[in-house]
Amino acid sequence: MDSLSHLVRTLSVSGRVDLHCLLAGIWIADQPKAAPGHVPYHVIFSGKVRVRIGSSAQEFEAGDILIFPHGAGHVLESVALDADNTPSNDSVQQYFNGVVTEITHHGDGPTLEMLCGEFVLGEAGIWLLRALPDVLPIRAKERPSILSLIGMMRDESVEPKPGSAAVVNELSTALFTLLMRRVMTEKYVNGSVLALLADARISRAVDAVLQNPAQAWTVDALAKQAHLSRATFARRFTQCSGMAPLEWVTQVRMELAARLLTHEGMAANHVAERCGYASEAAFGRVFKKHYQVGPGAYRRSMLNKNKPDHSYA
Repeated sequence: MDSLSHLVRTLSVSGRVDLHCLLAGIWIADQPKAAPGHVPYHVIFSGKVRVRIGSSAQEFEAGDILIFPHGAGHVLESVALDADNTPSNDSVQQYFNGVVTEITHHGDGPTLEMLCGEFVLGEAGIWLLRALPDVLPIRAKERPSILSLIGMMRDESVEPKPGSAAVVNELSTALFTLLMRRVMTEKYVNGSVLALLADARISRAVDAVLQNPAQAWTVDALAKQAHLSRATFARRFTQCSGMAPLEWVTQVRMELAARLLTHEGMAANHVAERCGYASEAAFGRVFKKHYQVGPGAYRRSMLNKNKPDHSYA
């Protein structure tokens, strides 16, 4: 299994689609900051949209997929919105079609069609996307495989059939992997963990850790996997990812621990062993430092976590 596949599996990434939007006229939609580990995204099929984050604004169009790596709160608005007109929710209609909520805003001018959803990585999965910008646009029209996938997502969302909800969620999860593959080829991955996967030598060490996170890894052992000197490896690793090699190893172990606790229901002592800790107590100390709560409390909080709401006006 390659590094990216390992990471996606370790992070237990899941995706979902919440909204199918058809928005015309003058409208505005406020998207609050997402919960930790939740990464909102918007897939634009037709029309244009203006996105505001703080004081900055950008316009995007059909074929763009917008990812918000840090869950930044943002405002979506009609490109026709200006100081001389006021948005109104009088023309908004919404209903749940069995798979997604349909949001329709009637008005003059071109219609924006988009799907809105989230990728869920878990609270500590944020490290995978660290150093990426607040909004990350991917040009789907340049990637036939992505275009095909989002086309299927739209079809299953707009015209539900038996099993459509499961299909849409699985396609959304696959979309995350395809988008990360695309991001790995872009210059803005520098300073993020994704840059490790784009470095041919460093990725060998990444593969080794992901295949056997419980091994007693040292910087020397990792450097040997990459066929680099200890100093060169440590410097290159930190430049790529923004963290020291053994700090990253701990991140991988903690993500694995979170998955084993919450998705596989494994007891803490067995999780400690799988993650390379000599005792449950030692594991518990590292886990609490990383997540601010112990393994048991973390499991309960993740199982009880509620989905965030979307607010449209």
